Amino acid sequence: MALFWVLGTICILFGSMIAGHLEKGLGVDDLSYSLALLIAFVLILLGGLLWISVAIAVRLRD
Repeated sequence: MALFWVLGTICILFGSMIAGHLEKGLGVDDLSYSLALLIAFVLILLGGLLWISVAIAVRLRD
């Protein structure tokens, strides 16, 4: 259960780091920008899903 919580934290951390450093600048084409945005979005969603699963497991345990 704690492993899912830590994995969720890591996923949200990396998703936020990717999303925070995204810039549409020189040398960045539309495909790579969209792919990085999609990866960041999926990582944040996966982290949230892991946190929700831990919350449900704690609720059912007590």
